[in-house]
Amino acid sequence: MEWVFLVVAVGLAVLALEAWAQRRLLQTNPGVAAEGLPPVSILKPLRGTDSDLAANLESFFHLDYPRYEVLFGVAAEDDPALEVARQVAARHPEIRSAVVVDGRAVGYNPKVNNLANLERRAAFDVILISDSNVRVHPSFLAEMVAALERPGVGLVSSPVSAPAGSNLGARLEGLQLNTYVLGGVAAMHRLGGVCVMGKSMLMRRSTLSEIGGFAFLARFLAEDQVCGQEIARRGLSLALAPRPVVNVTGRVSVRQFLSRQLRWAKIRRHISPLGYCGEAVLNPIFLAAVAAAVVPSGGGLGLLLVTIVGKAAIDLASERALGVARSPLWYPFLSTAKDLLLGLAWFVPWFDASVVWRGNRLRIGRRTRLDLRPGPARREGGIPLPATETGFGTVHG
Repeated sequence: MEWVFLVVAVGLAVLALEAWAQRRLLQTNPGVAAEGLPPVSILKPLRGTDSDLAANLESFFHLDYPRYEVLFGVAAEDDPALEVARQVAARHPEIRSAVVVDGRAVGYNPKVNNLANLERRAAFDVILISDSNVRVHPSFLAEMVAALERPGVGLVSSPVSAPAGSNLGARLEGLQLNTYVLGGVAAMHRLGGVCVMGKSMLMRRSTLSEIGGFAFLARFLAEDQVCGQEIARRGLSLALAPRPVVNVTGRVSVRQFLSRQLRWAKIRRHISPLGYCGEAVLNPIFLAAVAAAVVPSGGGLGLLLVTIVGKAAIDLASERALGVARSPLWYPFLSTAKDLLLGLAWFVPWFDASVVWRGNRLRIGRRTRLDLRPGPARREGGIPLPATETGFGTVHG
């Protein structure tokens, strides 16, 4: 039983250090001046209507930045996101923008296919990749580009936060993003590791071209992490923006939460099997619960209760640093429920290396390389489909 106490203590200590790294990141003064910074093409791949999609897209038309364009992309005319994007863009003729419908594919990753079609129409050398469910602060773009302008920087990514959530699944997802994910990203960057989240990534097109472009990245499920690894291999550094973007989740069922976490777990398992093994130590509640169930005793139950309280305190401190308003009474329940579910899910990627993604059943290989498996009917990658483009905006910055 002594080794369980040690492993649990190590896990709590590491999580506390990650929470400290997160707090230090959030205390960074992000204020920068946008004058003199280069123009930017913002690529927004869309599919379906995410929660508050119009408000998310609207936030990109209120950036304190002198010159940029916003390119929205969908793969098909019947995508409901198309009309939302057109309406938002039409309300802002002062910002150069376009809505692109293009179903051509360069690989099996549908998001990257969309990005490849948008990049063909981008006017500027600096490109920002931004997911549709992201909402940003007006100074967001200036902070990102200022980081890219530092000597030797090849890519800038943003940390991600989430609202408190309106139902159980959304609360679990928000807590995971605001603690384990954000703390881990902050700690990895402080240690000089490669940890990139594709919710918001900024780079130069010349850098993207050097690593093989979107045609190369479309081979992988974790295109963001692979992109960061390839850029780092070329001697360029990776920077982390000081201000998180907000991941707008809306209502999420517990099943959706688990499905998403399983996909991300499979990604981490194939990006770094050794690192994924170490994640088991970073779930001290699950370890303590298993120990208490296998060896029932007062000591085991006491360890579990102390671990729950300790983990809840770390999670509370992490979310308070973000300004997330959640009653302290929620944390023992939410932290325990989330970590027990994720503890069970941790085993799945060792036995299942497949995902079902937008009609295709895909097998994840090394570095999350995608290969087709027998499954539903699909449209083969690389077959050109009719493309149309609708432009908005009369002012070019």
